Amino acid sequence: MASMAKAAHRAGLQGFAFTDHLEWIPEDEATGYLNFEAFFAELRPLQAQWQGTLEVLAGIEIGNPHLFPEQVRATLSAWPWDYVLGSAHWADNIPGWLPVAFEDGIEVAYDRYFRELLCLARDGEYDVLAHFDLVRRDSWAQLQQTLPIENYAAAVDVILESVIARGKGLEINTSPWSRGLDEPCPGLYVLRRYRALGGEILVFGSDAHQSRRVGQHFEQARLLAKEAGFSRLAHYRGRQIVDWIRL
Repeated sequence: MASMAKAAHRAGLQGFAFTDHLEWIPEDEATGYLNFEAFFAELRPLQAQWQGTLEVLAGIEIGNPHLFPEQVRATLSAWPWDYVLGSAHWADNIPGWLPVAFEDGIEVAYDRYFRELLCLARDGEYDVLAHFDLVRRDSWAQLQQTLPIENYAAAVDVILESVIARGKGLEINTSPWSRGLDEPCPGLYVLRRYRALGGEILVFGSDAHQSRRVGQHFEQARLLAKEAGFSRLAHYRGRQIVDWIRL
């Protein structure tokens, strides 16, 4: 955590959130990884150390929260989280980042992913929907191929309408830019549709995993967000939007 905080400060960020993965699917490699006591024991002195210079928030990225409502409610009520991401890493019990996800073809994988994402957007507990079209990043990693998101226009709109109706937000996840893709997750088409449908809540995430990638490509994300019609980012604390940051 200390190295991440230093990297965030070097990147010129005013604040950031740790969003370690929390999974319950038994076959997922992250299941059982996150130790809440250890997380907060390390986080609290870091928050005190950087107070007034860098805001350090307690975030969490919950995988497929719609499948585990009781576990999610217990986790979110037991600890003082600032910010909750919801992610669809699995679809129909298939891990989206492994070759098995594409054994039946790329079109099947995309259809399956967006069906799962709709369930998450509609029924899961989260503040911000993470990496909206993650299937693009996965298909690029496995096949060096992506499909146009416009092919899924109807599904995209239904999912975004669910996000907006529930007062939730959308993340621009910049990691695809580091992996050879020409757009983040999501790209300009989804962001424009989100804005056109009335979406206002937007955040940036670098999906860093390593300190050298903290805040990576945020300037590109800022320009993309403005191109899509956004003028501000949401600032969360205590799972509430407490302020807005101008782009």
